[in-house]
Amino acid sequence: MTRISKRKQSPTRSPVAATVSVPWYKRAWVVISTISAASFLFLLNAPTLLQNVRKLPDEARETSSQYQSWVKEDAEWTAHWSSFPEGVVDMADMRLSNTDMQITIWASQGEIDGTIATKAICRSIPVLNFVLLRGTVSGNTAKVTAWDIVQGYKTDFAELKLVRDGGVLTVTPLSGRKDWFPATARLGKHPGEANVQPEPDGTFCAQEMKDFINNMRSQPGNEG
Repeated sequence: MTRISKRKQSPTRSPVAATVSVPWYKRAWVVISTISAASFLFLLNAPTLLQNVRKLPDEARETSSQYQSWVKEDAEWTAHWSSFPEGVVDMADMRLSNTDMQITIWASQGEIDGTIATKAICRSIPVLNFVLLRGTVSGNTAKVTAWDIVQGYKTDFAELKLVRDGGVLTVTPLSGRKDWFPATARLGKHPGEANVQPEPDGTFCAQEMKDFINNMRSQPGNEG
């Protein structure tokens, strides 16, 4: 009998991928190149980036101011107000007061600056066509102070409450020189031109000023 010898075959081994070792100086070069490229891009755009950073606070303040102006309805308060608002066709429906009072308001973020004029003020201070206003808005109501500079000093004359209802402003004196104002006055809003600030009447006390000057001239020793 022929004996057949079987040679034990070794199992086939999968080739093992050789691990490639990158020299340290090549790895360092990659890192250095990346950092250099990033630095170059930063320096290239640095003026624009810094300019944008400087603009951010100004833009944020401007946005905040615009929002506050919208919330406080500055545009609705800012106007010239009187008993005869020229250009208003439904004046009879507004039930405005028969008064000589005029108010001019400039509102900014709920803070009011302005002027107020009456003939009683003209008679008391004939050299002024109006006295000044300052105050704060709260909803549709504002509390304001009538004041001006007298002999170099800030002088408060009266406190008043303003209530705005659409195009009608109700004015009520609270304290101080209440005799300068009617007990209550309803004033109408003058239609304003776009981007044009309202202005008070610079000739409101013209007659009272003229009478005052003539009276001064008529005093003994002032003739001529």
